[in-house]
Amino acid sequence: MLRVENLTRKFQDKVAVNNISFSVKPGVITGLLGPNGAGKTTTMRLLTGYLEPSSGSIYYGNHAFLEDPIVVQEKLGYLPESAPLYPEMLISEYLNYMADIRGVAKEDKPSRIDKMVEICELSSHYTTPISFLSKGFKQRVALAGTLIHDPEIIILDEPTSGLDPNQISHIRALIRSLGKEKTLILSTHILQEVEDICDEVIIINAGNIVANSSVKNLHSGHSVSIQVSAELNQVKPLFTAQPFLGVEEFPEANDAGFKGYLVQMTELKPESVFAALAKSNLQVRELKVFKRSLESIFEELTRK
Repeated sequence: MLRVENLTRKFQDKVAVNNISFSVKPGVITGLLGPNGAGKTTTMRLLTGYLEPSSGSIYYGNHAFLEDPIVVQEKLGYLPESAPLYPEMLISEYLNYMADIRGVAKEDKPSRIDKMVEICELSSHYTTPISFLSKGFKQRVALAGTLIHDPEIIILDEPTSGLDPNQISHIRALIRSLGKEKTLILSTHILQEVEDICDEVIIINAGNIVANSSVKNLHSGHSVSIQVSAELNQVKPLFTAQPFLGVEEFPEANDAGFKGYLVQMTELKPESVFAALAKSNLQVRELKVFKRSLESIFEELTRK
């Protein structure tokens, strides 16, 4: 549904987004990650038409965004990090206004507003001025305005910012539900949020894409962690033949007389590690497939 080709955006001599390309499919929730200043917000503003690219192309289905911007934006719902609200309006007035400017048919307006009030849990404050609301409530009102015209493409920048734990859980469930049918891009600094709700992840650093993968594949590797009662010079000889690449100490797994090691392999075959240990006289406390945390992957890909 969404395809980006060689997208670049410059601000005078500074390159904020550097020749990036990626695609996002319907029914897949894609997380957009990166440290502050990496180019995430600029990328989202390019995708929504808020900024024009210095070069490159954006396609939504068969439409080139720069050639048919109105056609695309009619199908687009965008929630920026700073929620655009009118503090003097009541929630009811704001949702009516958003339905009008988004072209919701008059006969459909009541049902669309009722649905937004329900899914964003706004009924208790429906006739309250927006200026009186907490930050979390304002975020939910802005999300309702983003979704009121039932967009096919949804781009959310920090959608759970300022929400309490119960509200975060509710909004994440809503995003999962929307992601089953929509083309959805989510930007967040909360890595656990990516783990919980995203299928794919794009990591940007210094304007460049440094990872573009499914969350599952990003975690995967060909290593097995073990805890054994032996020194490294006793463990290494067990893992010299194929499919083993080597063994290194893994201090995080040390535990009460047992030492931790990471066995690296050409392909993931934990049964081979088990077989090698079974032939030895070593005491084994633990053997498990090693899964790298998203935090460690993010740090490795984005540190200077």
